Amino acid sequence: MKELWSVCAVVAIIAFGYFIMDKLDAFLANNRRLAEAEIAENSLFIVFDNPMILDSLMPLFEKFSKANPNCQLRFLFGNTEEICDKLNKNHIDFGFIKNNASVNDGTCNCLMISTKQNSIIWEQAGCAIEPLEPSEIQTAVIWKKASNNVFANRFSDLLLSNQSAINAKYGK
Repeated sequence: MKELWSVCAVVAIIAFGYFIMDKLDAFLANNRRLAEAEIAENSLFIVFDNPMILDSLMPLFEKFSKANPNCQLRFLFGNTEEICDKLNKNHIDFGFIKNNASVNDGTCNCLMISTKQNSIIWEQAGCAIEPLEPSEIQTAVIWKKASNNVFANRFSDLLLSNQSAINAKYGK
């Protein structure tokens, strides 16, 4: 009889532990979703197919950051197809792509700007990666026409209002 009580107690403890772990998993999954939603709400995801133009656009990003201190700018890079795909799935807010890339599905805005390729500092190696020929290039900035992100709307307004200043800097 004593063994039966011991087995029942062990089974009860295992069932209780399973119940507690299930509740803990649900709690952690909910917190992860909330944290990801908060990060996405207070961030702009900006993707480049050529990260060497990032430096030439830093004054624009600094101006935006000063006007919107609660927004985190997250810079990523990928190829043009990935950028268009992520933009269509609302995983990113802006894409800076080669001017010859076409985004003609009617759901995106497109703005042509002049940018300059600059070196990239590779911190881990302690060196810079330099372009062979630093030159002015035409870059298309693409973003969704209907965005629920307040910061995306503010950044697109800043882009449109500063287009001539950006292009004048590189002699378009």
